[in-house]
Amino acid sequence: MLTITRPAATMLIATRDQEGIPPDASLRVASSTSSNGDAPGITVGFVDEPYDGDQVGTVHGLSLCVAPEVAAVLATAAIDIEHQDGEAHLVLVPGP
Repeated sequence: MLTITRPAATMLIATRDQEGIPPDASLRVASSTSSNGDAPGITVGFVDEPYDGDQVGTVHGLSLCVAPEVAAVLATAAIDIEHQDGEAHLVLVPGP
């Protein structure tokens, strides 16, 4: 299952709390579609509860659910933090 590094989980929990999202909300990772014809991508956001068929887990105190259409592709990947120009950004790191 997709993992989240401790620094990324800390950043996501802080963002959740700053936005007033309930602490029991889950981070959901799913596919996204583009309206301009670009290749599909990945979307990340908080949801009240997992959707049917989601893979569910907890990583570093953060509830995580991964949509079935991306679960296999992201099985060995991780969400991490990358620092650019003095700012931290979430990145998806592919697995081996």
